[in-house]
Amino acid sequence: MNYMEWFSLGLALVLLEVFVPGVYLVWFGLSAFATGILTIYNDFGAIEQSVIFGAFSVVFAVAGWFVYAKVVKRSTGAEKYKYLNDMAGQHIGKTYLLAEDASDGRSKAIVNDTVWIVECEDGLKKGDRVKITGVENGVILKAVKYRSTD
Repeated sequence: MNYMEWFSLGLALVLLEVFVPGVYLVWFGLSAFATGILTIYNDFGAIEQSVIFGAFSVVFAVAGWFVYAKVVKRSTGAEKYKYLNDMAGQHIGKTYLLAEDASDGRSKAIVNDTVWIVECEDGLKKGDRVKITGVENGVILKAVKYRSTD
C-alpha cells in the first residue's frame, strides 16, 4: 500500500468512529496515519507495513487506554450516575421501613410505592428502619438495622 491508501484507511477508521459506539477505531485510524507517514519516506513491503501498523496500533491503544483512564478518574459525573441503569443499586445508602417481620434472614422493605426483598438479620420487626448496604443478584437488597449514628 502507498501512503495515500494508508491515509484513506486512517480517515475511514476515524470517521467510522462516529457511527460505532465506543472509542477504539480512532486509535487504529491514527495508527494508519502514522504508517502512511512512514511509507512516504521508506519503501516497505506488505509484511513490513503490516508489522508497523500492528505495532503502532498497540502503542496508540495503550496510550488511549491510559488517557481515558485519567479522564474517567477525574470526572465527577461518573460517580453521580454510578447507578443510572441499576434500579437496585440506586437504593444503596438509603433507609426504608420493613413491611413485615424478618424471618430466615429475609423481609420486605417499603420502597416508594412498592416492596423489595431485603436480606437482614432475624429479629427485626415490621416498621423497623433499615439501611441498604448492598445488592445481591440485582433484586435482593442487603440491609442492616438503621441507627441514627450511621
